Amino acid sequence: MGLKKGITYPPLFVGLLLLLTSLILAYFSMYSTFTKEKFEGTLEPGESLLGQASSIVQIVDGNLTLFSEDAKVTVSWGRKYESLELKNNSVTLTNITDFPRVITDSQVTYTLEISGYSYPYSWISLIAFVTMITGSMLSLLGFASYLQGEIEKVKKEKKKDTTGGDDV
Repeated sequence: MGLKKGITYPPLFVGLLLLLTSLILAYFSMYSTFTKEKFEGTLEPGESLLGQASSIVQIVDGNLTLFSEDAKVTVSWGRKYESLELKNNSVTLTNITDFPRVITDSQVTYTLEISGYSYPYSWISLIAFVTMITGSMLSLLGFASYLQGEIEKVKKEKKKDTTGGDDV
């Protein structure tokens, strides 16, 4: 009943191989890239969350430029809050570290430029999770099956020794 013999038992070996595969897949799913994105558009009166279609998960820096002929605008991001009155001018807010929420009472043109980290291969983590669950189940079932087989071998040998054979 050696370690090498146990690890090479097919269900246990496949289970451990799946666990190793899930570890490698999980590592690759954490790969991040630094990207920059730019959004432009016109906001209607009401509340809007800007940058929703972004692939960026964590914003490092951002600039928001707002222009209107006559509007009262409230911008909030993170724990910061800005209240602006635009009368035929534009205002640029810098150091934006979260997706801004804008509340306006009139039509406002905006430009949002953000840079941050995105995780393009995060979908691989789902495959890694399923592979991990399958590998764990196979490893546990394979280990139990291997131990049961070894116990039966020991019982057969013990039974053979206690019967005494022909010399009794």
